[in-house]
Amino acid sequence: MAIKSSLKKKSIIALGLYLCFFIATVGSITYVVVEYPIKSKLQKNLDLRTELLATSLDESLNGSLGLLHSIAAIGEATGEYEELKTLLPTMIAQSTNMIVSGGIWPEPYLIDPTIRLNSLFYNKNIEGGVDLIHSWNNPESGGYNIEPWYTSAINIQPQQVSWSDVYIDPYTHVQMITASTPYFKNGKVQGVATIDISLSELIKYVQNHANQYDIGVLIRDQNGTSITEHNFFLSKNIYISQLKFGTYNWEIDVVNSKRLVAEETFELVMSLEFIIAPFLLACVMIGYYMINRYLIRPIVVIADKVSDSTTSGIIEMDYRSNDEIRHLIDSFNHNTIYLQEEKVKAQASTKAKSAFLATLSHEIRTPMNGVLGTAQILAKTDLNDHQKKLLHSLYDSGEHMMTLLNEILDFSKIEQGKLELDSSPFPLSSIIGSINSVYYTLATEKGLSFKVYSEVPTERWYNADKARMRQILFNLLNNAIKFTSRGFVEVYLNEYERDGKVYLSIQVRDTGIGISKSAQEKIFKPFEQAESSTTRRFGGTGLGLAITQKIVQGMGGNITVKSEEGIGSSFFVSLQADVCEPESTQDTVHQKFDCNGLTALIVEDNRTNTMIMDAFLRSKGFETTSVVDGAKAVDILSQCTFDLVLMDNHMPVMDGIEATERIRNLNHPSSKGLILGCTADVFKETREKMLKAGADHILAKPIDERELDDVLIKFSDRLTRSLPHASHSSTQEPQSSNNEKLLVDLYVSLDNQDFEKAKSILRVIVSQDRNKFNNEEREAIDKISAALEGNNVPSEDDINVLTLSLAE
Repeated sequence: MAIKSSLKKKSIIALGLYLCFFIATVGSITYVVVEYPIKSKLQKNLDLRTELLATSLDESLNGSLGLLHSIAAIGEATGEYEELKTLLPTMIAQSTNMIVSGGIWPEPYLIDPTIRLNSLFYNKNIEGGVDLIHSWNNPESGGYNIEPWYTSAINIQPQQVSWSDVYIDPYTHVQMITASTPYFKNGKVQGVATIDISLSELIKYVQNHANQYDIGVLIRDQNGTSITEHNFFLSKNIYISQLKFGTYNWEIDVVNSKRLVAEETFELVMSLEFIIAPFLLACVMIGYYMINRYLIRPIVVIADKVSDSTTSGIIEMDYRSNDEIRHLIDSFNHNTIYLQEEKVKAQASTKAKSAFLATLSHEIRTPMNGVLGTAQILAKTDLNDHQKKLLHSLYDSGEHMMTLLNEILDFSKIEQGKLELDSSPFPLSSIIGSINSVYYTLATEKGLSFKVYSEVPTERWYNADKARMRQILFNLLNNAIKFTSRGFVEVYLNEYERDGKVYLSIQVRDTGIGISKSAQEKIFKPFEQAESSTTRRFGGTGLGLAITQKIVQGMGGNITVKSEEGIGSSFFVSLQADVCEPESTQDTVHQKFDCNGLTALIVEDNRTNTMIMDAFLRSKGFETTSVVDGAKAVDILSQCTFDLVLMDNHMPVMDGIEATERIRNLNHPSSKGLILGCTADVFKETREKMLKAGADHILAKPIDERELDDVLIKFSDRLTRSLPHASHSSTQEPQSSNNEKLLVDLYVSLDNQDFEKAKSILRVIVSQDRNKFNNEEREAIDKISAALEGNNVPSEDDINVLTLSLAE
């Protein structure tokens, strides 16, 4: 038995996961236990290192303040400008390397009432001497007395120091800081003394210290601007030791640059894991052996027995232990026997259901063929208005009965997963024309406005199941008109592309009774309607929307609803529809085929159906003969030739399938004749059997005379071969009769606003012989054509000109 994922593999994986989990748990607990003391120790050491570094920096900076206070003292002790020029250079030159420059900055006009700025500022040069800098005394520069280092110090107390922000010296291009303090004489401020301190030595000291102790350092001034940053790398959950120091309010941040708390803790945990891992591995191996011997091996044997057992599926093995596995074997065998019995019952039930539906379809369609066929025949007779109304009611009731039957059969196919889709090229305009011609009249009779809005290109063709697409629209429109008593019913068609596929978007909107929120969840379920009262008021099986949803899903789409009680409903449908090139088909309208002189054999055991089909065929000009079973049909066709054979399927003695096969095998010209299957059994299997037996086309009962006309026109070339004249097509009917029929169809199309059909009829009229029309008539035809292209109703004058030209 080839099993990709066996219990042995799963047990190994499970025990391996258990081992990993145990090791991870022990490691996690150990980590939690040892992390805190290690972390506390490292943090304390880091805080001490931060304080030490901050103290060193503060002492270095404060050590330079002695020179600052000395300069201030000289400024207070002497007022002689020349004496200051002698003392200051010497003091600056003898200062430490950290001090780059310094000077004294008297108040404006203090030294000389005629001179505003008289500062003495000295800067060390690269030769070791000092230079007097005069640029600060330039009156055009604005004056040193407005500089921040001056203004911040002029108003502070004696001996206090004001520190500037860290800046880059424009001459040396190094980071510097300026210390300022005021000097006084007789209690009155005289000016400010300053020194400029280079931070290069301090930065080097910080970097060396950081490298020596594996720390990262970040120093920022009082504004948060970085002074120096060395090895300062942050990671998640890292500890940062922070300290503010000095009167200049600097901040220092220190971190461990190499060894983090988590790393030291992890090393300790790993050393412990290496000790316990071998012991745990040994325990896992012993556990696997025990599980494999006493649990997995018996289950594997059972699985092999099930796979290798006979069709009965019973497990036969020698297992003596009376435990859960023994109970599993006995329960499996018992349930297997039970399921086999239920399977037999289910198969029998399915066959019975299929047979019942086939019988139901046949038994209902057979009498309905008589009802609807008789109604169609009566419709051609002279009836008064009341009789026509009753006949119309009779035919509508029969059509409704067939709709219910078709819904039941469709739902049965859906349940069995046998819903078929038959894709073929067709123009969307044909469906638009169909719904316009059917529902415009129905809506008008109820006082409703009915409109179709399409944003799809006019000449668009799709390769899809036209019948199912039409069924979707008809189901939605039937409901819309049924549940709408006033207002409108509208259809919106659009096209969009998604993931490289083309979809047709359909919206059916009405102003009907609406659907509540709770009911919207169940309307797509079989045999469900929004309310129980809905069935009593409006009728229906509750299958329509369920079938519609399944068809939509089968066509690669979806359906949703948006509705509000008392306002109306909107159903949104999206269908996958492949765009295809238009087929070069000749525009035709519904016309009757002249069958005078043709012969037809009706093979039907039901007398009523025989009478209906006989009436249909004779009205078209056929000479008919009828037989009651397939055997008689074979016998008569072995001696005579008929142009057309209408073949029923379910008949005594010999059914239609066998009779068709025998006819096709006859050594007689009749074997090549046209055979139309005519059956009340609409199941696909039956239709395929009849077509395989040799039938050219299948007509479903009850027969629609218009469908029969279409089939006769379709096979007109085969029917006309046996006649002495060239053609029986409707184009050879008396011209006045044909023109009259075309005009009637044109008027009906214009009344229904079915412009596509109207254009088709106009093309047929013009194609007969355009040369016979005079200039006025041709001009009227062109105006009618232009109006139809714009989906507008032509003017009455142009229609009258066309009517008179055809009547002549």
